[in-house]
Amino acid sequence: MRLGIGLSAKFVEKGGADLIIIYNSGLVHLGLTTGGSIGAGEGEITLDDCVNIVQTIRDACVKIEPDIIVLCHGGPVSGVEDTRYVIDRVDGIHGFFGASSMERLPAETAIEQNARKFKNIEIGSR
Repeated sequence: MRLGIGLSAKFVEKGGADLIIIYNSGLVHLGLTTGGSIGAGEGEITLDDCVNIVQTIRDACVKIEPDIIVLCHGGPVSGVEDTRYVIDRVDGIHGFFGASSMERLPAETAIEQNARKFKNIEIGSR
């Protein structure tokens, strides 16, 4: 499995990074966040693929900076259960960095539910 060209690890080594978020970077990424009206399609990368990618990159970074904080983000890791799946299987991960999963996806759900309520108003039901 080729994991890119090592830019993140080199940055950690030279810059003493405190945090690395493993998501859409370089030749290795978990893919665009799936779900919602504008998210990537399903099936481009599996959660098990994410586990392997995150674990491999995390292990490489910890060899350079043992105290680095490692977060995952993106691709099929977009909901609570997806995130739990990855976190439960990656040794040494510190958490999840939320973006679309914290703002776009919940907003889309709420807007859709509210629009359905308006759509279901019966005209002439007095």
